Amino acid sequence: MHRRKDLWGPDGTSTSALMKLASIDEAIADEFDPDRFLDDRLKKYLLKNSFIFLPFNAGPRICLGQQFAYNEISFMLIRFIQQFIGVTLDEAASPPQAKPPAHWAEGVGRKVIERVHPKSHLTMYIQGGLWVRMTVAEPTA
Repeated sequence: MHRRKDLWGPDGTSTSALMKLASIDEAIADEFDPDRFLDDRLKKYLLKNSFIFLPFNAGPRICLGQQFAYNEISFMLIRFIQQFIGVTLDEAASPPQAKPPAHWAEGVGRKVIERVHPKSHLTMYIQGGLWVRMTVAEPTA
């Protein structure tokens, strides 16, 4: 997501020795590796301030239905996904804005192999939506 080395600096911010060795290669910033962000910031922000993300509030006025909501959505998603045996990207149904720009093919790193156009605002999303084709599972007796 943050690939601009002029703003975010070179890679190697992870505490992992492997990532520090790999930071010599500038192209590593173009590869998806969420572990690179697990460093001192995890202890500084997340563990000390557990109230950063509060979809159900916290403290004495916490939502009483939080665990019920988590269980319900987990159950619904699992049952929904169990109805299919395969999910593939449907490039033919995707609108033009969902496809990556043509000039990405000549680039380096992750952009060369992208088949969708990822964007970010408050969260990450696919411009034009993510169009998939799902194969229905055969009913079992």
